[in-house]
Amino acid sequence: MKSTFSILALAALGSAQKGNFPAKGDGDFAGGIFGISLTDLSGVMMKSGMDKFFGTGSESPKGAKQGTIQSTPGSGPYPAKWFTDPSLPRHVIYAPKTPPPVKMPVVAWGNGACGMDGTGFANFLLEIASHGYLVIADGPPGGGSGGQSKVQDMRDSFEWAIKGNAAKLGDIDTSKIAAAGQSCGGHEAYSVSYHDPRVKLTMLFNMGIYQDNKRYLLQELKAPVAYFLGGPKDTGYPNGEKDYPLLPKGLPAFKAVLDTGHLGTYWATNGGKSGKAAVAYLEWQFRGDAKSKAICLDPASPGSLVSDHWNVTYKNWT
Repeated sequence: MKSTFSILALAALGSAQKGNFPAKGDGDFAGGIFGISLTDLSGVMMKSGMDKFFGTGSESPKGAKQGTIQSTPGSGPYPAKWFTDPSLPRHVIYAPKTPPPVKMPVVAWGNGACGMDGTGFANFLLEIASHGYLVIADGPPGGGSGGQSKVQDMRDSFEWAIKGNAAKLGDIDTSKIAAAGQSCGGHEAYSVSYHDPRVKLTMLFNMGIYQDNKRYLLQELKAPVAYFLGGPKDTGYPNGEKDYPLLPKGLPAFKAVLDTGHLGTYWATNGGKSGKAAVAYLEWQFRGDAKSKAICLDPASPGSLVSDHWNVTYKNWT
Protein backbone atom coordinates (compact mmCIF):
# COMPACT_ATOMS: atom_id res chain seq x y z
CA MET A 1 0.00 0.00 0.00
CA LYS A 2 1.34 3.40 -0.95
CA SER A 3 1.88 5.89 1.85
CA THR A 4 -0.24 9.02 2.04
CA PHE A 5 2.81 11.08 1.07
CA SER A 6 3.42 8.89 -1.99
CA ILE A 7 -0.18 9.27 -3.16
CA LEU A 8 -0.07 13.03 -2.68
CA ALA A 9 3.28 13.21 -4.46
CA LEU A 10 2.02 11.30 -7.48
CA ALA A 11 -1.05 13.53 -7.65
CA ALA A 12 1.20 16.58 -7.50
CA LEU A 13 3.36 15.26 -10.32
CA GLY A 14 0.29 14.65 -12.46
CA SER A 15 -0.72 18.30 -12.18
CA ALA A 16 2.80 19.70 -12.62
CA GLN A 17 3.90 21.79 -15.56
CA LYS A 18 5.81 19.11 -17.40
CA GLY A 19 8.36 19.81 -20.08
CA ASN A 20 9.47 23.31 -19.10
CA PHE A 21 12.98 22.44 -18.00
CA PRO A 22 15.30 25.46 -17.62
CA ALA A 23 18.85 25.00 -18.85
CA LYS A 24 20.34 25.83 -15.42
CA GLY A 25 19.16 25.82 -11.83
CA ASP A 26 19.57 29.55 -11.23
CA GLY A 27 16.26 31.28 -10.57
CA ASP A 28 14.88 34.66 -9.68
CA PHE A 29 15.35 34.32 -5.94
CA ALA A 30 17.26 32.44 -3.23
CA GLY A 31 17.18 28.67 -3.58
CA GLY A 32 17.03 28.77 -7.37
CA ILE A 33 14.42 27.03 -9.49
CA PHE A 34 13.53 24.60 -6.69
CA GLY A 35 13.07 27.43 -4.20
CA ILE A 36 10.17 29.55 -3.04
CA SER A 37 9.72 33.31 -3.04
CA LEU A 38 9.67 35.16 0.26
CA THR A 39 6.05 36.15 -0.42
CA ASP A 40 4.97 32.55 -0.91
CA LEU A 41 7.08 31.42 2.05
CA SER A 42 5.30 33.93 4.27
CA GLY A 43 2.05 32.28 3.26
CA VAL A 44 3.42 28.86 4.19
CA MET A 45 4.56 30.17 7.56
CA MET A 46 1.15 31.69 8.28
CA LYS A 47 -0.61 28.46 7.33
CA SER A 48 1.66 25.94 9.05
CA GLY A 49 2.61 27.98 12.11
CA MET A 50 5.99 29.12 13.35
CA ASP A 51 6.52 25.97 15.41
CA LYS A 52 7.22 24.10 12.16
CA PHE A 53 10.21 26.42 11.63
CA PHE A 54 11.49 26.96 15.16
CA GLY A 55 9.97 24.14 17.24
CA THR A 56 11.95 21.26 18.69
CA GLY A 57 11.49 17.50 18.99
CA SER A 58 12.38 14.70 21.35
CA GLU A 59 15.85 14.37 19.78
CA SER A 60 16.70 18.08 19.81
CA PRO A 61 19.93 18.73 21.73
CA LYS A 62 19.50 20.21 25.17
CA GLY A 63 21.25 23.51 25.81
CA ALA A 64 22.61 23.96 22.27
CA LYS A 65 22.14 27.53 21.09
CA GLN A 66 21.71 28.40 17.44
CA GLY A 67 24.86 29.91 15.98
CA THR A 68 27.16 28.68 18.76
CA ILE A 69 30.70 28.01 17.50
CA GLN A 70 32.63 25.35 19.37
CA SER A 71 36.31 25.74 20.19
CA THR A 72 37.07 22.08 19.46
CA PRO A 73 38.17 20.92 15.98
CA GLY A 74 35.67 18.13 15.33
CA SER A 75 35.87 14.47 16.34
CA GLY A 76 37.50 13.13 13.18
CA PRO A 77 41.14 12.07 12.70
CA TYR A 78 42.12 15.40 11.12
CA PRO A 79 41.46 18.35 13.49
CA ALA A 80 39.77 21.06 11.49
CA LYS A 81 39.49 24.83 11.42
CA TRP A 82 37.49 27.47 9.62
CA PHE A 83 38.98 30.48 7.87
CA THR A 84 38.53 32.85 4.97
CA ASP A 85 40.53 33.44 1.81
CA PRO A 86 40.68 36.76 -0.07
CA SER A 87 40.26 34.92 -3.37
CA LEU A 88 36.83 33.67 -2.17
CA PRO A 89 35.50 36.61 -0.12
CA ARG A 90 31.83 35.55 0.03
CA HIS A 91 32.52 32.22 1.73
CA VAL A 92 33.97 30.48 4.78
CA ILE A 93 36.26 27.49 4.27
CA TYR A 94 36.47 24.47 6.58
CA ALA A 95 39.39 22.07 6.26
CA PRO A 96 41.86 20.02 8.30
CA LYS A 97 44.44 22.23 10.00
CA THR A 98 47.24 20.39 8.23
CA PRO A 99 46.98 18.60 4.88
CA PRO A 100 45.72 15.07 5.61
CA PRO A 101 47.17 11.90 4.02
CA VAL A 102 43.92 11.28 2.13
CA LYS A 103 42.21 12.82 -0.86
CA MET A 104 39.61 15.37 0.20
CA PRO A 105 36.20 15.44 -1.47
CA VAL A 106 34.44 18.81 -1.64
CA VAL A 107 31.19 19.72 0.13
CA ALA A 108 29.52 22.97 -0.98
CA TRP A 109 27.16 24.17 1.76
CA GLY A 110 24.08 26.40 1.67
CA ASN A 111 22.78 27.79 4.97
CA GLY A 112 19.28 27.83 6.37
CA ALA A 113 17.21 30.70 4.97
CA CYS A 114 19.95 30.90 2.31
CA GLY A 115 21.62 33.17 4.83
CA MET A 116 25.03 34.65 4.10
CA ASP A 117 26.67 33.61 7.36
CA GLY A 118 29.43 31.14 6.62
CA THR A 119 29.87 30.31 10.31
CA GLY A 120 26.18 29.75 11.03
CA PHE A 121 26.60 25.95 10.96
CA ALA A 122 30.21 25.88 12.12
CA ASN A 123 29.99 22.97 14.57
CA PHE A 124 28.38 20.71 11.99
CA LEU A 125 30.75 21.73 9.20
CA LEU A 126 33.88 21.43 11.36
CA GLU A 127 32.84 17.86 12.10
CA ILE A 128 32.62 17.00 8.41
CA ALA A 129 35.94 18.70 7.65
CA SER A 130 37.67 16.81 10.48
CA HIS A 131 37.07 13.57 8.58
CA GLY A 132 39.11 14.79 5.64
CA TYR A 133 36.76 16.98 3.62
CA LEU A 134 37.00 20.45 2.14
CA VAL A 135 33.77 22.21 3.10
CA ILE A 136 32.91 25.64 1.74
CA ALA A 137 29.91 27.53 3.11
CA ASP A 138 28.09 30.49 1.59
CA GLY A 139 28.72 33.82 3.26
CA PRO A 140 31.50 35.53 5.26
CA PRO A 141 31.87 34.94 9.04
CA GLY A 142 28.93 36.31 10.97
CA GLY A 143 27.01 37.26 7.85
CA GLY A 144 28.77 40.44 6.82
CA SER A 145 26.22 42.73 5.19
CA GLY A 146 23.47 40.10 5.30
CA GLY A 147 21.26 39.23 2.36
CA GLN A 148 20.61 35.81 0.86
CA SER A 149 22.83 33.55 -1.17
CA LYS A 150 22.13 32.60 -4.77
CA VAL A 151 22.79 29.36 -6.61
CA GLN A 152 25.92 30.90 -8.11
CA ASP A 153 27.38 31.36 -4.63
CA MET A 154 27.35 27.61 -4.07
CA ARG A 155 28.66 27.04 -7.57
CA ASP A 156 31.45 29.55 -6.94
CA SER A 157 32.63 27.52 -3.95
CA PHE A 158 33.40 24.31 -5.79
CA GLU A 159 34.57 26.09 -8.93
CA TRP A 160 37.13 27.84 -6.71
CA ALA A 161 38.41 24.39 -5.71
CA ILE A 162 38.29 23.07 -9.27
CA LYS A 163 40.56 25.93 -10.35
CA GLY A 164 43.20 24.72 -7.91
CA ASN A 165 42.86 27.45 -5.29
CA ALA A 166 42.61 24.91 -2.45
CA ALA A 167 45.74 22.93 -3.36
CA LYS A 168 47.63 24.29 -0.34
CA LEU A 169 45.10 22.56 1.92
CA GLY A 170 45.85 19.09 0.65
CA ASP A 171 45.00 16.71 -2.19
CA ILE A 172 41.57 17.98 -3.22
CA ASP A 173 39.43 15.48 -5.11
CA THR A 174 37.21 17.62 -7.32
CA SER A 175 35.79 14.51 -8.97
CA LYS A 176 33.79 14.09 -5.76
CA ILE A 177 31.64 17.13 -5.12
CA ALA A 178 28.55 17.19 -2.90
CA ALA A 179 26.00 19.99 -2.96
CA ALA A 180 24.38 20.19 0.48
CA GLY A 181 22.29 22.59 2.50
CA GLN A 182 19.73 23.12 5.24
CA SER A 183 16.23 24.48 4.60
CA CYS A 184 16.53 27.09 1.80
CA GLY A 185 20.14 25.93 1.45
CA GLY A 186 18.70 22.54 0.51
CA HIS A 187 16.77 24.16 -2.32
CA GLU A 188 20.06 25.72 -3.39
CA ALA A 189 21.69 22.27 -3.35
CA TYR A 190 18.92 20.88 -5.55
CA SER A 191 19.29 23.79 -7.96
CA VAL A 192 23.09 23.66 -8.23
CA SER A 193 22.94 19.90 -8.83
CA TYR A 194 20.38 20.33 -11.59
CA HIS A 195 22.00 19.82 -15.02
CA ASP A 196 25.53 19.98 -13.54
CA PRO A 197 27.35 16.64 -13.90
CA ARG A 198 30.20 17.89 -11.71
CA VAL A 199 27.97 17.41 -8.65
CA LYS A 200 28.04 13.75 -7.57
CA LEU A 201 25.82 13.90 -4.45
CA THR A 202 22.87 16.07 -3.42
CA MET A 203 22.15 16.31 0.30
CA LEU A 204 19.11 18.08 1.71
CA PHE A 205 18.70 18.77 5.41
CA ASN A 206 15.22 19.60 6.70
CA MET A 207 13.86 20.44 3.29
CA GLY A 208 12.08 19.40 0.12
CA ILE A 209 10.15 21.31 -2.52
CA TYR A 210 7.31 23.45 -1.13
CA GLN A 211 5.31 23.94 -4.31
CA ASP A 212 3.74 20.96 -6.09
CA ASN A 213 4.03 22.60 -9.50
CA LYS A 214 7.83 22.46 -9.23
CA ARG A 215 8.18 18.77 -8.42
CA TYR A 216 8.45 17.81 -12.09
CA LEU A 217 11.96 19.32 -11.95
CA LEU A 218 13.04 16.31 -9.88
CA GLN A 219 12.94 14.27 -13.09
CA GLU A 220 16.13 16.00 -14.22
CA LEU A 221 18.29 15.09 -11.23
CA LYS A 222 21.14 12.71 -12.02
CA ALA A 223 23.19 12.49 -8.79
CA PRO A 224 22.10 10.39 -5.79
CA VAL A 225 19.93 12.31 -3.35
CA ALA A 226 19.88 12.10 0.45
CA TYR A 227 17.31 13.65 2.77
CA PHE A 228 17.88 14.24 6.48
CA LEU A 229 14.54 15.35 7.90
CA GLY A 230 13.29 16.41 11.32
CA GLY A 231 9.97 14.58 11.52
CA PRO A 232 6.42 15.98 11.67
CA LYS A 233 7.52 19.11 13.55
CA ASP A 234 9.83 20.04 10.65
CA THR A 235 8.40 22.23 7.88
CA GLY A 236 10.71 20.41 5.47
CA TYR A 237 9.47 16.95 6.43
CA PRO A 238 6.29 16.69 4.32
CA ASN A 239 8.10 18.26 1.38
CA GLY A 240 10.97 15.78 1.49
CA GLU A 241 8.50 12.92 1.91
CA LYS A 242 6.67 14.06 -1.22
CA ASP A 243 9.91 14.45 -3.19
CA TYR A 244 11.38 11.05 -2.36
CA PRO A 245 8.96 8.86 -4.40
CA LEU A 246 9.15 11.25 -7.37
CA LEU A 247 12.89 10.99 -7.94
CA PRO A 248 13.86 9.50 -11.31
CA LYS A 249 13.39 5.77 -11.61
CA GLY A 250 16.56 3.95 -10.58
CA LEU A 251 18.22 6.99 -8.98
CA PRO A 252 19.86 5.97 -5.68
CA ALA A 253 18.23 7.77 -2.76
CA PHE A 254 18.49 7.78 1.02
CA LYS A 255 16.10 9.25 3.59
CA ALA A 256 16.69 9.51 7.34
CA VAL A 257 14.21 11.09 9.75
CA LEU A 258 14.99 12.13 13.33
CA ASP A 259 12.50 13.88 15.63
CA THR A 260 14.26 17.23 15.92
CA GLY A 261 11.95 19.67 14.22
CA HIS A 262 13.35 21.99 11.57
CA LEU A 263 16.56 22.96 13.38
CA GLY A 264 18.20 19.52 13.59
CA THR A 265 21.17 19.12 15.93
CA TYR A 266 23.64 21.33 14.05
CA TRP A 267 24.62 23.51 17.03
CA ALA A 268 25.37 20.65 19.37
CA THR A 269 29.03 19.72 19.81
CA ASN A 270 30.31 18.33 16.51
CA GLY A 271 26.86 18.84 15.01
CA GLY A 272 25.29 16.15 17.19
CA LYS A 273 23.42 13.32 15.51
CA SER A 274 23.08 15.34 12.29
CA GLY A 275 26.87 15.57 12.12
CA LYS A 276 27.32 11.85 12.68
CA ALA A 277 24.74 10.99 10.00
CA ALA A 278 26.24 13.35 7.42
CA VAL A 279 29.76 11.99 7.95
CA ALA A 280 28.60 8.37 7.73
CA TYR A 281 26.76 9.04 4.47
CA LEU A 282 29.71 10.90 2.93
CA GLU A 283 32.21 8.26 4.01
CA TRP A 284 30.06 5.55 2.48
CA GLN A 285 29.45 7.42 -0.75
CA PHE A 286 32.79 9.06 -1.43
CA ARG A 287 35.19 6.62 0.19
CA GLY A 288 33.27 3.38 -0.09
CA ASP A 289 33.73 2.75 3.62
CA ALA A 290 31.94 -0.48 4.54
CA LYS A 291 31.49 0.44 8.21
CA SER A 292 29.87 3.74 7.28
CA LYS A 293 27.57 2.02 4.80
CA ALA A 294 26.49 -0.37 7.55
CA ILE A 295 25.86 2.56 9.92
CA CYS A 296 23.55 4.04 7.31
CA LEU A 297 21.76 0.91 6.07
CA ASP A 298 22.02 -1.88 8.66
CA PRO A 299 19.97 -1.32 11.85
CA ALA A 300 21.94 -4.05 13.63
CA SER A 301 25.32 -2.48 12.90
CA PRO A 302 27.15 -1.01 15.91
CA GLY A 303 26.42 2.71 16.07
CA SER A 304 23.78 2.51 13.34
CA LEU A 305 21.61 5.53 12.59
CA VAL A 306 18.59 3.44 13.55
CA SER A 307 20.11 2.86 16.99
CA ASP A 308 20.35 6.67 17.24
CA HIS A 309 16.59 6.82 16.60
CA TRP A 310 16.72 7.77 12.93
CA ASN A 311 14.01 6.23 10.76
CA VAL A 312 15.88 5.16 7.63
CA THR A 313 14.56 4.42 4.13
CA TYR A 314 16.59 3.89 0.97
CA LYS A 315 16.28 2.63 -2.58
CA ASN A 316 18.40 1.60 -5.57
CA TRP A 317 21.50 0.80 -3.54
CA THR A 318 23.20 -2.55 -3.95
